[in-house]
Amino acid sequence: MNQGRTPFTVGIPVLNEEAILVPNTERLLHYLDTLGREYEVIIGSNGSTDSTTTLGVDLSRRFPCVSFFHLPQRGVGLAFREFVRRAKYPFLVSVDMDLSVDIAFVKAAVDLLETHDIVVGSKKMGNQKRSLFRRLGSDSFLHATRLFLGLAYDDYSIAAKAFRVDVLRRFIDRINEGSSYVLEICYLTKNAGGRITQVPVTCEDWRQSKFNLWHEAVYKYSHLVRLWVRELGGHRKVAKVGPLP
Repeated sequence: MNQGRTPFTVGIPVLNEEAILVPNTERLLHYLDTLGREYEVIIGSNGSTDSTTTLGVDLSRRFPCVSFFHLPQRGVGLAFREFVRRAKYPFLVSVDMDLSVDIAFVKAAVDLLETHDIVVGSKKMGNQKRSLFRRLGSDSFLHATRLFLGLAYDDYSIAAKAFRVDVLRRFIDRINEGSSYVLEICYLTKNAGGRITQVPVTCEDWRQSKFNLWHEAVYKYSHLVRLWVRELGGHRKVAKVGPLP
């Protein structure tokens, strides 16, 4: 490993992924070994009821760089909050277990985190092969975030996002059980003077969503409105994020 390059953590939330957990983890590890940086992979089950937990524990025994935990309660935000607490390295990269986004994002992200606080992997800027329903839903939500919060980023999904861990820990109390932590952390970091950048990513995702898409839409829009009321309606100020070394 190159000792002059910042090590990083990869966090992967999982829910009933017994079919792909082992082969995709092995594929990811093979890729990460080529990057020349020290790393760890944390796999977090939230509410899995299949053999995901057994397989995850076995992976952590086979590979010293892999750790696994299981939360009985379903909630991707709960898993992410544990990643933030457990990460032993300064950078945290979030990916999906299906690896539907090109894993080359990891290299681009950790390189950019040397000078940025957040790296957003944007499917809209890149190449996405997803259902029309999902793309229209994403575009509508992006329009709403621009309207309510003035944010110009093009992706708030949980995959292909990378963060400096010290920034995440400043706002860890704002990470709830759902998936809107990406939007919230981006908003808070931007308003605190942090540095956020976007990179295009390639995504091919035809799997059925783990979320009920209608329920997820209601959750995301209600969270967006609450954030707008709390931060803009109440004129709440956020402490400045200090400059990077």
